[in-house]
Amino acid sequence: MRILDRILGRRPATTGELGYFGLTGWWLSSFSTAQQDYMEAAFCSSGLPSGAKPLTRDRGLVAFPTAAALLTMLADRLSEKPQDRALASRILAQAEERALAEDDIRGRHFVYHQMIRLHARWKDQFADAVNLTFSACHKQIQLAPDAARLLRQMRPDEPLPTHLGYLQASALLEQEGAYERAMELCRQARAGGWGVNWSWRLQRLSRKLYEKGQPVKSISPSGITWL
Repeated sequence: MRILDRILGRRPATTGELGYFGLTGWWLSSFSTAQQDYMEAAFCSSGLPSGAKPLTRDRGLVAFPTAAALLTMLADRLSEKPQDRALASRILAQAEERALAEDDIRGRHFVYHQMIRLHARWKDQFADAVNLTFSACHKQIQLAPDAARLLRQMRPDEPLPTHLGYLQASALLEQEGAYERAMELCRQARAGGWGVNWSWRLQRLSRKLYEKGQPVKSISPSGITWL
């Protein structure tokens, strides 16, 4: 069948990880052939065998428990270059949709983590990046109690990891002089048990607030109203 496909110039249906998770139709309808080939190559840049195509042909080379996990990893592979940001954003939007549909709390937590990383990385190059960063922070913070319970169940002997939503949102607020709002987030993160020395950050913010108290500024239509 593959030989006949080549003779007729047809592209075979996706049978790799994308096919396993039922993402073939979305993949073929959402991206051009050139984009598909580019993303397959980017995905295979981490030590997989030469010529491997885990996304569309060679399932089993990497283990993914859910569709969201697969797509989040693909978006991560597209996070190194600013020109790939649009592709990564579309991948993450689909990852979020699948995680929501499947009630995949862990998947959503890491989808939002990757969204924050992606947009924060390019906040100096894209006008919408700060707003998108705050939006992803908001979603991850809203999910934090459920994510914390799940992670503790999965790894009861390990502390919770760093929560990028709390960390990035508080850092951006601090940069804008919104110290009280940043402190509120740090207190929430500390109370939730998330990693990072939140007490040290609170002390620093308290000192800044005392030395240079300023009114809170609205720096993002999706990032301040929910704090």
